This record gives sequence, structure tokens and C-alpha cells, in this order.
Amino acid sequence: DLSSATGLSRPILYRAFGNKVQMYVGAMDAFGVQVAKEAAPKLFETDDVQVSLTRFFDAMLEIYFRDSEVTPGCLVFGTAPSAAEEAAVQERLQFGIEQTDNLMRSRFKQSAPNSDADQIQIAVELASNTLIAFSARAKGGASRAELSEVGANGARAIATVLAQP
Repeated sequence: DLSSATGLSRPILYRAFGNKVQMYVGAMDAFGVQVAKEAAPKLFETDDVQVSLTRFFDAMLEIYFRDSEVTPGCLVFGTAPSAAEEAAVQERLQFGIEQTDNLMRSRFKQSAPNSDADQIQIAVELASNTLIAFSARAKGGASRAELSEVGANGARAIATVLAQP
């Protein structure tokens, strides 16, 4: 497909970008850069964790729905698990999950400094699971508006967990 789309032969593609796994890992890395640039900053735009999470989730949906010719979803959470038998893909998948968790943990500790470690961990898992749900639901045909509502509900649940004494 890449050869047809680019007009380049397979040997040229492989010389330039490596084998299929290397190309896939490169795409995962590019996706991570895009998330860091376009979505992650939304988490820190306001002190209100619910608002900032909702903005973050909406920014992620903007990335997922950017190409109208492709079924939307997350490259890392949506497709990498099916290719995780490849060590390089599994490493990048684990790295992506850790980076997402660390980003969320940092944000939640900032907004809820009195929350205990268990509350923070629950909030981190809810945030990551919301992103994972986006991919599964998008593949199942959910609209962007429906997914935005899932994100808003996730943000509300996370804010509630962090507000618990």
C-alpha cells in the first residue's frame, strides 16, 4: 500500500525507512511527537482538572479524526496491541503507556496535591482507559460527538476521584 501510495518501490522504501516493523515504530514515534505538541499542553492550560482533561481528550480526538479516509483511532492504543509480538512494537507500546501515565500523574499531582497515591493511580488509569476506549469505540462506529461525551464523562469521573478526601 505504501509503495502504491508513494510511487516508490519496496526496496527504495525499505532502504529509506527500514523494514515494516521499523516503519511502524517510526509512525508510533511520530504519533507521540504529535500528541506531545498538540494535546499534552491542553492538560496544563487551566487549573481546573476537569476542564483541562476535557480539552486534552478533545485534542486527542482531533488527532484521531484528522484523516476522514481512515477509520479513526489511536495508533498506539488502537493498533499496536495487535502487533505487540514484535519486540520493538511492544517496547514502544509500553513506552507510550508509561509516558501517558506519567503525564497524567504529573497533572493530577499538581491539581490535587492532597490526594493519596491510590487516588492518583485510579485517576491515571481512568484517563488511560478513556483513551483506549476512544479507539475501540471509534472502530465500532462511534461519532466524534459521542466520543467527546465519553471524554467529558471521563474527565468528570476523574475530577470526582481527585476531589475525594
